[in-house]
Amino acid sequence: MSLNLLAKKLAYYAYKHLGIDELDMIYLENILLGEFGISTPSKEEFNKEEIDNMLVPDKLIEELNSLTNYENKTIFSTKIMGLLTPRPSSINNKFWELRKKGLNKESLDYLYNLSIKNNYIQKTAIDRNIKWKYEIDESFIEITINLSKPEKNNKDIAKALLQPQTEKYPKCLLCKENLGFYGTNNHPSRQNIRIIPLKLNNEAFFMQYSPYSYYPHHVIIINDLHTPMSICRETFIRHADFVDTIPEYFIGSNADLPIVGGSILSHEHYQGGGYLMPLMYSKDRFIIETSNPELKLSYLDWFNSCICIKTKNKELLIDSLDKLRIKWSSYDDLECDIISHTNNIRHNTITPILRKVNDEYIAYVILRNNRTNEKYPDGIFHAHPEYHNIKSEGIGLIEAMGLFILPGRLDRQCKEMERILSQKIDLTSYFDENPDMLIHKNMIEYLMKQNSTNYQIMIKEYINEVCMHILENTAVFKNTEIGNNHAKKFIESINL
Repeated sequence: MSLNLLAKKLAYYAYKHLGIDELDMIYLENILLGEFGISTPSKEEFNKEEIDNMLVPDKLIEELNSLTNYENKTIFSTKIMGLLTPRPSSINNKFWELRKKGLNKESLDYLYNLSIKNNYIQKTAIDRNIKWKYEIDESFIEITINLSKPEKNNKDIAKALLQPQTEKYPKCLLCKENLGFYGTNNHPSRQNIRIIPLKLNNEAFFMQYSPYSYYPHHVIIINDLHTPMSICRETFIRHADFVDTIPEYFIGSNADLPIVGGSILSHEHYQGGGYLMPLMYSKDRFIIETSNPELKLSYLDWFNSCICIKTKNKELLIDSLDKLRIKWSSYDDLECDIISHTNNIRHNTITPILRKVNDEYIAYVILRNNRTNEKYPDGIFHAHPEYHNIKSEGIGLIEAMGLFILPGRLDRQCKEMERILSQKIDLTSYFDENPDMLIHKNMIEYLMKQNSTNYQIMIKEYINEVCMHILENTAVFKNTEIGNNHAKKFIESINL
């Protein structure tokens, strides 16, 4: 294989999979030859059928990396895939043309598949993530061990929010200025990203697919402005505008406070997609009577504290959500350990999610509180310390809806636990020699006492229970008679 032959193959790949015109193949081949420092094209033939059948560009990228000597191969390969991809304006025009023709699903599939074919979504790496479902009574949660993204620390996330804004460019990973960004050693290349501009509440936003794709068609909807996360009346207007524009997808916002919020609080953004989250299958635990026949209000039989609002009236939806937000922001319930403020620092917030099914808006509002105390320094309504070996990061939007994203370290650590259990390894000096496994000491000692030799299943069942309990930890009103009564009291106090 030579670089000039690879240039021809890459140009053909762009024609078959990325939507460039046949005429542009010559143009692209010459552009690539220039990038490779070669003046003449190859006269060799190649197997076009092999490229026709490619689901991902991995093999071509491997060939590129093996034939070039760039210090940062990821930046260079991303640059090449960006050159092969049509310009952002062309992608945007085609997306909206499809929607104007009523081909809504096709428009979303077009952008999603393009993001895979140009390696922005690295499907091969994502497919290695480990995923399973845990069914509990009439509910279920989904659990993934994510091998494609590093674990984050709650304290670092909170510090990032307080950091003064510098002249760093782009300011963060979500900024619109990432579009075509070359990349540095501490900021990933984004030359192959493509976005769809949107108007939400007459404000400039844009939609892109997540490169980590925690679930199929995982989109991020991002404010054009680098402005901090906030939950306000405008949030609900934007969400309603989004599902009016893209009714195939739900939209949800992480809470606007550390611990209960997401991993990036410095730039306002929402997440969504066509995937139905476990929360969305929940039944009602109880229904609240309202004075308005257009409004249906219930409290869901879910692991955390979630209110469901259904209506076909958009203005009524926005008003109801805002009344709920305002009421909760200053709501105290000492019997349930809920304190909304300490020293003028707010602790109460919400995680709002919205879908549109036919003409009906369905809103899910998860009540959150990020207060800490001496017993729970990482959060009273956060994963409790005994579960941090499995999950210590904040429980944001996606996990609050029942899809757990566990750190990749667990893949290796769970295999090591299997070895410890199967070989009955003496723990006396084990943790001195394997300090990274010390966080699992209690779990290992517990599993050693169980009367089972199916160690893999034992470990998975332990993780299942931990994830369920973490969701229960985040519930501000526990699923007890007292908790449910207090939840009902709060909902009725909103006077919807």
